Amino acid sequence: MSSERSYIMRKKIGLIIAAALTITSMLASLEGGVAKGKLVVYHAGSLSVPFEELSDAFEDTHPGVEVLCESGGSAMMISKSITLERAGENPPDIIASADYALIPGRLYEDGYADFYIAFARNEMVLCYRDHAPFSGSIASGERTWYDVLRNERVTYGHSNPDLDPCGYRTLMLIQLAQKYYFGEAANFGLTPDPEAQELYDALIPGDGHKRGRYGSGGEAVSRKSVDLISTLQSGDLDYAFEYRSVATQHGLNFIELHPAINLSQIGIMGDTALTYEDFYGSSGVEIEKKPGLYVAENGKPIVYGITIPENAPHKHLASEFILLLLEDQGREIMEANGQLNVIPPVCDHPENLPPQLKEAIYG
Repeated sequence: MSSERSYIMRKKIGLIIAAALTITSMLASLEGGVAKGKLVVYHAGSLSVPFEELSDAFEDTHPGVEVLCESGGSAMMISKSITLERAGENPPDIIASADYALIPGRLYEDGYADFYIAFARNEMVLCYRDHAPFSGSIASGERTWYDVLRNERVTYGHSNPDLDPCGYRTLMLIQLAQKYYFGEAANFGLTPDPEAQELYDALIPGDGHKRGRYGSGGEAVSRKSVDLISTLQSGDLDYAFEYRSVATQHGLNFIELHPAINLSQIGIMGDTALTYEDFYGSSGVEIEKKPGLYVAENGKPIVYGITIPENAPHKHLASEFILLLLEDQGREIMEANGQLNVIPPVCDHPENLPPQLKEAIYG
């Protein structure tokens, strides 16, 4: 039997086992009409605080259910879910990614999922530890953040771009900063700043796919962005690129970045027709999708996506959890933790939504 046929056969067997386990789990999850069991949620590290609050709220209304949340870099968590299915085990009940595009990009091809709901937005900021060198000069506007990171003996961190969207978004924002403040400055009515010339090479040194994965000089690389919080708080790291929500949730000092580079804008914002979406798309990073297989990822606004895997064992409970997220209580929790809601939420394949989610979103 060819290796391809063998893989297909293993996959079919795994799906049959998963389906059987799902049926068994569904039958066992109800006791006297009350939902019972464990709801497993894989989510981006930047969702840890709001999802912990959501889990508490869900358990309050579902006393027989225990919500088990596991966080990490979005790409890493999606890969873990795929690995479980290929081993014939149950995937999580819910996957929430800091980049909605990872869901169709990594789960649709082999039938692991067939829809996503875009539910939240974010933006990139530069966090700094208490008394970080030259942070006062940046905050006052006396010096630019990139001037300090490039020319002073400071340390700065970001997450691994292959494991965490915050990592490749950091690389993109530095590319955009080079364009905005130097290469294409005239297009934005700015005087080119020589300190932004070749900024990407200066802050993210290295060759090929090693760039941004191992760190060099003052650059530090972590597995996921939230790992940088403890090193900032301990004083072992001076600066770190994070999501605004993470900075807000953990009480970190941070410097706001210009909308042209912080990946925050979606279409027309407020009363202005100015949008940077096309400009974001001029940045790009090659991400390792599978071992040895790199795929180009271009810059776009930071939008979070959520899905229920096709073979999730507790689909009904998963739908109810997502309903909580999308309703007023869930939106309030997200906003209180520094994340903007996508209102109304957007689904790419409404025909594949569970009935209760389709009703909630589309009426």
